[in-house]
Amino acid sequence: MQFPNPKILIENIAAPVITRPFAQLDEIGEMHEAAMGGMKDDLKVPKHVLDSFNIKDHLNPEFWDGYKINPQVQSRLLKLAGTFFKDLELPNIKMKDILLVGSIANFNWSRYSDIDLHIVLDFDEFEEGRDFIKKHFDAEKSLWNDKHEIKMFGYPVEIYIQDTKEKLSAAAVYSILTDKWKLRPEKESFKIDKALIKRKVQKIFDKLNNIKDNYENFDYQGVIDKVTALKATIKQMRQSGLEKGGEFSTENLVFKVLRRTQFMEILDSYKNKSYDAQMSLEEEQP
Repeated sequence: MQFPNPKILIENIAAPVITRPFAQLDEIGEMHEAAMGGMKDDLKVPKHVLDSFNIKDHLNPEFWDGYKINPQVQSRLLKLAGTFFKDLELPNIKMKDILLVGSIANFNWSRYSDIDLHIVLDFDEFEEGRDFIKKHFDAEKSLWNDKHEIKMFGYPVEIYIQDTKEKLSAAAVYSILTDKWKLRPEKESFKIDKALIKRKVQKIFDKLNNIKDNYENFDYQGVIDKVTALKATIKQMRQSGLEKGGEFSTENLVFKVLRRTQFMEILDSYKNKSYDAQMSLEEEQP
């Protein structure tokens, strides 16, 4: 199934602006119709997305020679992590490790894989509370990831700051810092329940129609509330799946399907445009 350009342009709206046109069919509507149009009959989820979960016979050869990492990849990731950490300006804090996790270090790599680079710090070394530190670093990594589009062999790099006490739900973990596997991947005989994943994804996709109805009826607060609640439900679903069944759990695979289509971007666009419409003022008639 082909989708339109995934880039969503959210206009910056300066007052005074008329709010009504927001509800007309725009790029959100076009993306919505394209996404829902491909969810017919048995193909409720794009086949190429489901096929991307298939286990490969070997690790990604651009990153690995057997189980040994490509030296060029290791060197570049070390430099990238070091630059990011330096920009945080934490003179009395040292990195505990630099980890490569996720599918790019496992046999389930695909064209949808990211390079998940985790910089490990001990949050107990900070005077502020752990919750405050986590929120601060989550904001830092989000700003960095939004600002940069660094790719290696076509795979985007995503940086994450991890606490030493944080539990990772990963089937493969490689230390870029020590050049050693912390959790070596094992090739598994893995078969996903595609029918179950399709049903779960379809139920979530169906909620878009309700959100669209609110949007087209100018109920912008309803859109914001529903999008916020749905994203929280999806996040909780994924976390529950990771804790119970790991990265190959049905719940995590459902999340990956949503992320590998434009579903999450459509949700964010509905919410952002509804907020913009709420904050704008209608032009007064003379």
